[in-house]
Amino acid sequence: MTREDLKNYYNTQKWIDEQKELYEEQRVKAEELKAIYIDGMPKPKNKTNYAIEELIDKYNEILEHMNKIQQKQNEITEQLARMKNSTYRLILFYKYIKDLEYEEIGRKIHYNYYKVCRLHGYALNEFDKLDKEGKKKQDKANNNMLS
Repeated sequence: MTREDLKNYYNTQKWIDEQKELYEEQRVKAEELKAIYIDGMPKPKNKTNYAIEELIDKYNEILEHMNKIQQKQNEITEQLARMKNSTYRLILFYKYIKDLEYEEIGRKIHYNYYKVCRLHGYALNEFDKLDKEGKKKQDKANNNMLS
């Protein structure tokens, strides 16, 4: 995962959570509608309302898409966990996962603002290195499979 993926983590996660809540509300409403035709008449027990079924299918497709985005988020946190320097990992975690400001991060890890800012730059560089190493390993694995 790239530096940009990391920087977008918090807002993406927030969006995913809100979309899942919206999905759940809409799914419940759609399931409630199963018992009633759209025109308000009761539904016969053995007859399927295809419009409702299509709606539920679309909701399920949206949920699958959301799960793919969540998998990408999980890959970001896994890459972060692979960082060897725990201070760098903490700084990136607090900055991009928890969305804290540098001053707050400094208080949590007992460093001043300027040191946090400097270490943040080093941490991003290490995160980028892990991304490049991961891509090299993937390319090598793909080449071995093609051979």
